[in-house]
Amino acid sequence: MSSLENFEPQSCLRNHATLSGQKILDWWERGVYGALCCAIFLLGVGRLDLPFSDRTMSAWSVSRTTLAFWLVLKLIVQIRRGWPKSIDRNAVWQFTPLLLFFAVVSLSIIPDFRSTGDYRYLAWAVGHAVMVADIFRDADRQKWLLRLLALAPLVMVLRGLIHTPEIFDFALAHRFGYPLDHPNSAGYLLAMSFPLGLAVAIVESGWWRWSALVSCTGQILALLLTYSRGAWLGWIGAMIFFGMATKRWRYLLVTVAVVAACVAGLPSLRERLVSVIRPQSDGSISERLDVLRDTLGLGWDHPILGIGYGRGRLKAGLRANYQETYGDNRPIWHAHNVYGELFAETGLLGLGTFLWMIVHTLYRLLRSALGRSSLDRHVGYTIAAAWIAAALSGLGDIPFYHHEPRVFFFSLFALAYLYCRQPQTEPSGG
Repeated sequence: MSSLENFEPQSCLRNHATLSGQKILDWWERGVYGALCCAIFLLGVGRLDLPFSDRTMSAWSVSRTTLAFWLVLKLIVQIRRGWPKSIDRNAVWQFTPLLLFFAVVSLSIIPDFRSTGDYRYLAWAVGHAVMVADIFRDADRQKWLLRLLALAPLVMVLRGLIHTPEIFDFALAHRFGYPLDHPNSAGYLLAMSFPLGLAVAIVESGWWRWSALVSCTGQILALLLTYSRGAWLGWIGAMIFFGMATKRWRYLLVTVAVVAACVAGLPSLRERLVSVIRPQSDGSISERLDVLRDTLGLGWDHPILGIGYGRGRLKAGLRANYQETYGDNRPIWHAHNVYGELFAETGLLGLGTFLWMIVHTLYRLLRSALGRSSLDRHVGYTIAAAWIAAALSGLGDIPFYHHEPRVFFFSLFALAYLYCRQPQTEPSGG
């Protein structure tokens, strides 16, 4: 009788509702995880045309939709758990460089909100980085994040070679770019993904290792055929760091041998390399240097917050300088240098916070890697190599103006963040 007296139907109903609500949130989170895996896989696949429709599906479109569901999920979780208790202040602090950079970019477009397309894409990319860091926080999921970023680009390589067999003419007129929107975009992405492929080859075994080796082989051949000098620069810097940090000379020597054989056998590659050594022989380099010089001039005229983030503002600022020599109808694309453009668009504050984000992320990766066991340490070094590739490629192109490299860059930032957040293990020899 006493047990019946203590029976509280309302309490049981509340507990049942709480459990049901938690199950819904768990399945919601799994759905977000699956959609985000699809988005990251599409980075290495490229844009897909949907059957029976004129619409397409790409990494950024899937991620953009997933971000909305993730934001709703996080809002519900925060309300259920209480705001002060559920916020990890240490985790938020590690995002300070990225968030501060975005805050300065936001200030640069105030109060004039015209030409905000690039700003909207950047805002979504920052949200993507935070979302990836949250959804892939478990160690098992982080392994899949690394595998997707490292191996999926092989699909893009196969699609490009099959779709454009003219690439095998090995002429500059036929550069590897499809299914991305430009060869430079493909080169930038491959320069970042290749070191991650080496990470999978080093730490995995069996089928995963062989898949990584095949992926790296296809990626390096496609990277060469993009003829993207900025991507080549980033890749070379990444491989120099990889060899010095990991001492895995076998991987480095095989890669260098493949590249040397391609350069020796293909005159088009040699000519492209000569244009880097002798820039006066290439008119496009001289033209870009002129644009870069005037871009830096705009930055010096607006040194604090620049003229405002975005290609539209930069083109408007440069057009007056080119009216006499280029004509009103000749397009001005951009300066092909992320640091020069950020200086012009966001001033010293924007450039400084971006450089802080680059250096701070690299420092944390190296510091975290030193406290790991041998294999984990190599993973940290290869992520750092990919980050160096991104930083150096920015000398010859812009990572934020094309969707796939943008998604990859900020996914790589999230991967670096997650690696540094893992508990450190005692280093061992090897």
